[in-house]
Amino acid sequence: MPVGFAGTPRGAGDAAAAYVVALAAAAGRPDVERQALIDNIAVDGSGPAVAEMMGAGSPPADSTGISQSLTARVWIAEADLNEQVPQGGEVTARLLVCALTGPMSDGVVAGPETGLAGGWYVQSVTVRWTQNRWRVVAVQRPVPVPPPDQRGARRDGGPRDTQPLLEVLSARSWVPGTV
Repeated sequence: MPVGFAGTPRGAGDAAAAYVVALAAAAGRPDVERQALIDNIAVDGSGPAVAEMMGAGSPPADSTGISQSLTARVWIAEADLNEQVPQGGEVTARLLVCALTGPMSDGVVAGPETGLAGGWYVQSVTVRWTQNRWRVVAVQRPVPVPPPDQRGARRDGGPRDTQPLLEVLSARSWVPGTV
């Protein structure tokens, strides 16, 4: 689990992005490992809600699946991104996430049972600065958004709802882990 995020809104956004990616990767791990990860990143008492909202539930029986997420952008409303957050202070970050899930393959055979599925989402994560580290307080359900498209306002002949993307693709957003 990545640690050492700054106690600033920018650090909060970077921590939220890392936590979403770590939980997605842990989705196929044994229950004990997933629970240890959730206990490590969630504020006391919010672990079950964080697990449910981030989709870190038990994998289906006899499943050898994979789950991977990539946070492409982070955005925090109306904040000086480099101002120190006081102990107990909370920050809500919005993330543009690409998520992929599916069964593991042998790396050679491709077909309907071996393909990955996924999509783009905007997800809000609230973290609290406590004991000089960020911990997850709440997570909103991800909102599906259209994938990035250079062709404009229409894709595959249908309209695109770009409203959820306006903030996370603004000039105030950043790629997680960059300065």
